[in-house]
Amino acid sequence: MPENRLLTNLLSPFLRKGRSTPFRLPGTIGDRSRILAIDSGDLSDLLFHAPLLQGIRHQFPGTSLDFLVPEEHASLVVPSGLGRQCLLYSPRQLRPWSPAFVALLRSLRRNPYDVAILMSLTPHARLELAALASGAPLRYGPSHRRSYPSINFEIRPPEERSRYLGLRPACAAAFFGLDGDRLPRRWPLPADKVRQTKQLVHFNKPRREELLVGIDPGLGKTGHGISLANLHFLVKQLASQTLCRILPLSDPGNGERRDDFEAKLTERVPGLAREDLLETILLLTNCDLFVAGNTDLFHFAVAQEVPTIGLFTRRDGPEWEPTPVPHARVLRVTKGERVDIDTLMEAFEAVTSDRVGC
Repeated sequence: MPENRLLTNLLSPFLRKGRSTPFRLPGTIGDRSRILAIDSGDLSDLLFHAPLLQGIRHQFPGTSLDFLVPEEHASLVVPSGLGRQCLLYSPRQLRPWSPAFVALLRSLRRNPYDVAILMSLTPHARLELAALASGAPLRYGPSHRRSYPSINFEIRPPEERSRYLGLRPACAAAFFGLDGDRLPRRWPLPADKVRQTKQLVHFNKPRREELLVGIDPGLGKTGHGISLANLHFLVKQLASQTLCRILPLSDPGNGERRDDFEAKLTERVPGLAREDLLETILLLTNCDLFVAGNTDLFHFAVAQEVPTIGLFTRRDGPEWEPTPVPHARVLRVTKGERVDIDTLMEAFEAVTSDRVGC
């Protein structure tokens, strides 16, 4: 028996609310609605759902929006201003046979929600149960064969999977009563922290003519990426063509590769803390250029309108390529081959044409 069906049967006392309550689309969300946004732990999925959440916050300012997020994302979500409160969970709380998991479901059941949004593009049986336990009549989440009854509103992927995954959640906008054409793609950052980080970058890189180049050496969304040796070669080629300083940036899961990459750099910028996710994203927004594989930070850079070059492997399908925008280019890198300097500089000139020299 599949895990989600087995769990649903065993935990049925916690999952009764919301199953039979009707809902309307659009019309379920209003100024008095209570919404639970569930973070699956995938940073890109969180980013891709930001336009939907910001649209709800803007159009229905009286909405009570709560988050259920993993501990490592709290530094980014809490100061965003999107939510009323953030409930944190750790990996051990998602063990299905543990008292901690039952306690999590019980806590969600106490104050029923009107809408639960599972911010994931892939199945997540235990968090789908959390959506059901919330008591929400409308439960949005990933499309798959066994999503119901935990999920009863899903956006099914098109047969042609070349469309950028980052645009898929926004397809639900019209059903929520939102204007899909006006949804902001940027993740909201606290203004005071943005100013402080800008000043910190200027203090550690006082020469304005030097470009700050962020590089993410982490593996991509498919578990693949270019070698560190190839990245070091790219840095040398870029430094030979431009006056720049290098800032290694990675999400917490790729910290070891970031440290290995940074250890051999001579052009790096010292004195910039990257202790948590918020500090990393704030530094990312100050880069004049960002270079990465198909990583979470690559997608953040594109959304924050940072000039970005993506180094994708053959394993990174077209669904991971952003819709064409002036500030982003994707280069396909073949295993064992160096990044061609002419191709790199052509992409560099294309994405920085509106920013360099300002």
